[in-house]
Amino acid sequence: MLKKIACLLLGLLFVASSLLLVGCKDDGETSSTVSTEISGAEFLNEEKNWGGETVTIVTQKKDITKYSHCQIDAEATEGEPVNDAFFERNALINEKYGIDIVAVYPEGDENTVTMLRDDMTSGLNDYDAIVCPLYELAPLGIEDLLVDFKSIDNGYIHINEAWWDQKLIEDLNINGHVYFLSGDALVDDDEATWAMYFNKDLIQSHGLEDPFVVVRENRWTLDKMYEMLQNVSLTNGATKSYDPEVGDQWGMVMQSYDYYIFMQSCDQTLVDNTGDKPVMRIDSERNIQVYEKLANIILDGQNVGVADFFGAWDSGVYGQEGKIFANGNALFMPQSILAAGGTGLREAEIHYGIIPMPKADDLQEKYTTGVNVYRYCAFGIPKTNTAKLDVTCYAMEAMAYYGKLRVTPEYYDRTLSLKRFDDDDSSEMLELIFSNRTYDMGAVFNFNAGVEGQGMLYFYASLLGQKTNNLMSTFESKKGVYQTGIDNLIALCYND
Repeated sequence: MLKKIACLLLGLLFVASSLLLVGCKDDGETSSTVSTEISGAEFLNEEKNWGGETVTIVTQKKDITKYSHCQIDAEATEGEPVNDAFFERNALINEKYGIDIVAVYPEGDENTVTMLRDDMTSGLNDYDAIVCPLYELAPLGIEDLLVDFKSIDNGYIHINEAWWDQKLIEDLNINGHVYFLSGDALVDDDEATWAMYFNKDLIQSHGLEDPFVVVRENRWTLDKMYEMLQNVSLTNGATKSYDPEVGDQWGMVMQSYDYYIFMQSCDQTLVDNTGDKPVMRIDSERNIQVYEKLANIILDGQNVGVADFFGAWDSGVYGQEGKIFANGNALFMPQSILAAGGTGLREAEIHYGIIPMPKADDLQEKYTTGVNVYRYCAFGIPKTNTAKLDVTCYAMEAMAYYGKLRVTPEYYDRTLSLKRFDDDDSSEMLELIFSNRTYDMGAVFNFNAGVEGQGMLYFYASLLGQKTNNLMSTFESKKGVYQTGIDNLIALCYND
């Protein structure tokens, strides 16, 4: 799914024609008047009223992300554009098609996937679909517990349409089967997408090239990034400090997950899933070449501040990274789109912009965008959903279709473009970022021999911990574990 910024214009047409008007009664109940005609686009499903059928979706906890409490089932309007757009979308679906979409959230120590597994084995079948991060959803696909969307022939879900993410379908298919869908039904997929933040004030004060121009001219590469970041450095003491209060300046601040994202953005996935079967490619000549270049940049301790070198991930150093950038003491910071909505950047006095992650070099044809697999959410339908499969598909299609018309414009225009970024250039960059998103089977499935901590997703983090630019020595010690994980997937899913 390419959520083009052009959809903003489309969205304005729909806002002008009023998808629906929603009001709140004094008793807290909601009433709505829904326009039954939407000009300019076509809902592909036959017009049908399901007579009050309920579709229950088990999802992640309400407070995981900014929109996890509302992207499935917003309980009320809040005066926040995206929340209210989700509320209006579901109200429209309820009034026009007679479908009530209900979200069930884990509480306490409950886990979304465990809740679904228990529901399936108990025979209760209370949950008609699941929405959770790819990393958690992936094992259900491997175990053949989810419906293959390509096998559904009820005519109610159209996975090849623009409101579903086509690259997700292409990159994460398992032997041609599609178990995961994401797209305009949700916004956590966009929030979990990676980009490069830069400090406009430091660009100007150091007389550096405009990053927007560099990107447009296809010169935004690892070498260019390193050339620019070396111009920004300030050490107030005997050694470089990661304490934001000290005020040392860095060319770039980052954390361990960024290492993997850099490689993916350089078009270097851990696994090649374009052939008949997934193939590990960590030891390919191109991957090694790009890694060595990247490692030499990241291990520059004078210009690049890696949070993990100053403390464990849960010791507060990741928060320090964000504060250093928000305080105006870093030129670059790779992070998710979600970061722009956090308190630190919302309250920062600096002027910042956003651009794609850099290409490896001029040999790379286009910019590539990676995602946080721990936060990127997608749909799955449990195989036990047989009685309500039709209405579930109809509801999901409506959520995605009307999400594209109603939610995506609100998210892009009013939340990203107006609230989080203050220039037209960033809007253009966001289009570039979202339209070039790719997915790496190696990260999503975290191939291993049964020990999660030894999985493929952690490969570059392990190299970072060793502070080495020698990829092959570490890979030789781990490739057996990784290959066993891939072989297990092939044995389970590629013998039909």
